[in-house]
Amino acid sequence: MNTGDRIKQRRIKLGLTVEELAKKIGKSRATIYRYENGDIENMPTPILEPLAKALETTPADLMGWGEYEDPRIAERDAILDDIERILKTNGWSLSCESYDDDYFIIKNINGQTITTIYDYELISRYNSLKKKGKITADLLVSSESIFKKYLESLGYYIDRDDSEHKPFIHYGNGAVRISDSILNDIRTKIDTYSKTTIDSVILKLNEKELRKEREEKERLAAYLLNAAHARTDIDIPEDADTSDNDIMDDENF
Repeated sequence: MNTGDRIKQRRIKLGLTVEELAKKIGKSRATIYRYENGDIENMPTPILEPLAKALETTPADLMGWGEYEDPRIAERDAILDDIERILKTNGWSLSCESYDDDYFIIKNINGQTITTIYDYELISRYNSLKKKGKITADLLVSSESIFKKYLESLGYYIDRDDSEHKPFIHYGNGAVRISDSILNDIRTKIDTYSKTTIDSVILKLNEKELRKEREEKERLAAYLLNAAHARTDIDIPEDADTSDNDIMDDENF
């Protein structure tokens, strides 16, 4: 079968007349006859796409590409379609620059990039989870490296000066320590945490540090004040020699 034969076969299957198909794509009946007679075998995309849409199929099917499709490609596409369906349950999306691209972008419900990942990595994770009998959007996406990538897309990054110490979250020219519990809380809500929310966490942590610093200064000031007050309360014996003080107090000195 050539492209013309496939167009005619599809039109008849849908119960459309030549005139009805022509009307759907804004062409004349003569043009449809030309298509079906194979007069235009290598159809350009601007012609093929609206024709395929009107016939409720794809340009690839009309051109016959599906007849020679590599079964491995078909399997890959089927898995990616299922992954896309699973991600949508969390409001996430899967996209790439072009059909032939193997580098995918996963975005959350706010349109923020959660991660970028190669198809073979994503498919490998999918197959592994399938063997375990449970596949969810969180299991496909939420991992340490992906979480860090998400934070980097918002302008933050995490590091530790020591494996036993609290991690630092860096922002702009600053950094603040953040507990593992807060970090895990952010990680579990990766799809709803926005830049504003993380900023508020950082602000709260900074306020805590500033409060501690202020309290330390207040304690130091109180200590110095008490020490100075204690010196003015020293008892001076009645028989002590205060002549030096008398001289200093003499206004004529």
